[in-house]
Amino acid sequence: MKRNLVAILLIGILLVVGWRYVDPNRLLADVYYVKVPSAEVATQISSGYRYDLIGYDEDGKKRPLSIATSGLLPEGNYLRVFVKEEDAEVTDYEQVNVLEVPEQLKEEQEEDNSEPSFP
Repeated sequence: MKRNLVAILLIGILLVVGWRYVDPNRLLADVYYVKVPSAEVATQISSGYRYDLIGYDEDGKKRPLSIATSGLLPEGNYLRVFVKEEDAEVTDYEQVNVLEVPEQLKEEQEEDNSEPSFP
């Protein structure tokens, strides 16, 4: 009887401690990558800014995404964003190095930058 009680108590403690280190916004979320465009693309909302972007997963598949932030994001940075299910709203994001970004995103960004600008 005491062993069962101790085992249940130990499992409960492990679950509580483990849950403290698990981010529910990232748990079971799909991972996409985006490049932050210029601040002109951001839409001002009541709680900050909203970016409507195209995200790329590791396989190069595209998906429209929305990121709500309290302030403007630094232009040109790459972000790893976490999205749940079919919802286009990003639950969490973090800045990443350009080496971690899928090649398709880098290629498309280079194509956009190579277009001639007219005066």
